[in-house]
Amino acid sequence: MIVFGWQHFEYARFIATLIPKWIPAHMFWVYFTAMAFIVAALAILTEKFGRLAATWLGIMFLLWTVLLHAPRVVALRGRDEWNSAFVALAMCGASFIVARTLPGKEST
Repeated sequence: MIVFGWQHFEYARFIATLIPKWIPAHMFWVYFTAMAFIVAALAILTEKFGRLAATWLGIMFLLWTVLLHAPRVVALRGRDEWNSAFVALAMCGASFIVARTLPGKEST
């Protein structure tokens, strides 16, 4: 996730073009996502709010699947979009699995 965050900073202008036009403040969302990736990764690595961070990471990927990738798949924009949609959905599931395996308040 740290690498994903760093890449969002490095390729911010390109990533902003992937955000649908009906969503305002494209650059804000690019930088917000970059920071969310980095903060989530650090929380998971240190196990300080790791379960919460992984859960919100999964929610973020789920929202991307529904709001960003699904409309492009329905519009038949090609195999690359199917691949991106499945990657986002897989990352969503993986995030929820990580959240479930991290220690929560009940384990302390």
